[in-house]
Amino acid sequence: MDENRGQALLELKNIVGEEWASNDPEITYAYSRDVNLYPENLSSIMRPPFYVVLPGTTEEVQKIVAVARTHKLPVIVQSTGLNIAGVCVPSRGGILMDVKRMDKVIEIDEQNMTATIQPYVSIARLSCELQKREMFLPVPGNPSTASVISNILVGLGLKVTNRVGRQEQGIVGYKLVLPDGTIFKCGSGADPFIPKNFWPHGPGPDLQLLPVHAIGTTGIVTEMTVKCWPRGEHYKELWVSYDDIDRAAAAFLELSRLEVCKGINLYGGNKYTSYATDTREAIERMIRVNPEFQLILSMEGTTRRIGYEENLIRKIAEKTGGKIITDKFKPYQTFVESHAGMSGSFYSDYSMKYWGSRGANWVAAGFATPDRIPDLYKAYTQAVLDDPEYSDPDFGNGETWRSIIAYPYEGGHYYFTEHGIDSHPGDPRWQEVVKRIGSALPRYGAQRGLIIMGFNRAPREGLPRVIGPYYDVAKKINEKLDPENIMQPGFVFP
Repeated sequence: MDENRGQALLELKNIVGEEWASNDPEITYAYSRDVNLYPENLSSIMRPPFYVVLPGTTEEVQKIVAVARTHKLPVIVQSTGLNIAGVCVPSRGGILMDVKRMDKVIEIDEQNMTATIQPYVSIARLSCELQKREMFLPVPGNPSTASVISNILVGLGLKVTNRVGRQEQGIVGYKLVLPDGTIFKCGSGADPFIPKNFWPHGPGPDLQLLPVHAIGTTGIVTEMTVKCWPRGEHYKELWVSYDDIDRAAAAFLELSRLEVCKGINLYGGNKYTSYATDTREAIERMIRVNPEFQLILSMEGTTRRIGYEENLIRKIAEKTGGKIITDKFKPYQTFVESHAGMSGSFYSDYSMKYWGSRGANWVAAGFATPDRIPDLYKAYTQAVLDDPEYSDPDFGNGETWRSIIAYPYEGGHYYFTEHGIDSHPGDPRWQEVVKRIGSALPRYGAQRGLIIMGFNRAPREGLPRVIGPYYDVAKKINEKLDPENIMQPGFVFP
C-alpha cells in the first residue's frame, strides 16, 4: 500500500472508529457505480473510491474534510444512494463519505412548523412523523427511501409548488461543512444567541442557497431545518379532461394564477394511466380509452373553501371546453381515487409510493414561460413521431407512449415541465432512441422559436459555452471556497 494512502486510512479510523472506515476492495467496489441501468456507461462510471468512511456527527465530517485537504484526496458524498446520474460515483478515487449513520430526526417543532433532520432521514420517515402531528412534507416525485435533504438540494418541483414554493424555498436553516472545514450556518442560525432556525436569509449577502444544485461542491450539509405545512380539515380531488393541449394549457394557466387548489398538475395520458395499471398491455388499453390530457387538481381546507374552489374550477372547465368525467360517469371516480394512495409523484400529497411503467426516460425537462406550454409539447411530439424507431407501432409506438408533466410555480409566473418516452433502459437499442430524440429536440424547438435543452450523456461539457459569465462567476466562487478542488471534482466544475 502507498505510504500516504495508509496514513490517510489510519487518520480516518481515528476519527470514526475502526469499523466505520475501510479500503477493503469488496467494500469500495460496492460504491463504484450507482443503480443506472445503462451498461454502456459502466466502463466510464465504475470507479471505486480509495476509502469508504461513515461519519456519525458534523464534527466527524469536519475532521474527514481536514484529512482530505491534508492528503489532497477528493471527497464524494452519498446519502441514500438513489441517484442514477453518477453523482455519487467517484470520478478520481478519493474518500467516499456515506452518511447513513447520520439518520436522526433531531426535532419536530409543531408550534413553528419546522423539522430539523440529518442527511440520511428519508422522505417516508419524516412524512410519517409529520402526519402523526397533522402536518405534511411536500412529497416530490421520488422513491420514499430518498433522502429529504438530498432531494431538496438537487430537486426542482413538487405537486404543491404553486402554493408552497420550490423545494429549496422550504429551507429554514442548515449546517454546512465547507471545503476548508468551517461549519457554516445561514440566517438566524448564524447568530449564536438565537436558539432556533426560523429565518434562512442573510445576514448581509444572502447565502441561503449556497449548497443548492451545487452537488456537494460547496460543502456537505450535515443538518437541515425544513418547513412543514398544516394539513387541512378536508381533501378532495377533481380531474378536468381535455383532448387538446391548447385548451388544457389555457385552463392550467388560469387556475395557476387564481391561488386556488393545493395542487395543480397537467398530465399526459400515458403518465396518469400507468399509475393505475401493472402491465404495458393494460396501460396501452387505458391510454386508448382515456382523455389525452388531465388537469389533476387537489383542494384542501374547510368545506366552504373546497366548495368555492370547485365552483371556480367548473366555470373555467366549461369556458375552456374541459370535461369532468365523474359528472357523467360515476364509476370513473374509482379510477381517480385509486391514484390518491398510488404514487408520490402523481397525485397524493401524502403518499410516498412510487411506481412507473416499463421505464421512463426524460428527454427534455426544464423551466419555461407559461405561454409556451402548447408549442413545447408540439415540438416534442413532432420529434417523437419523426423518429423512425420510436414511431414504429411495433417498437416504440410513439403515438401512444409520449407524455407531458407540468407544474406551475409561484402563481403561474413560470412552470416546470417534463417530456419523456417510455422504454426499456437496459436495452442498447432503446438507449440510442433516447439519445437521438434528446439531441433532436433543440432543432424542433428552434423551429417554433423555443430553446429546448435536450438531455444528453454529458451535460456538463456544454455548460460553460451555454451560460458563459454565469458559469465563470460560479467557478470563481467555487475556487475561493475549494482551492484544492477536493469536493466532488468533475461534477459541476472540472
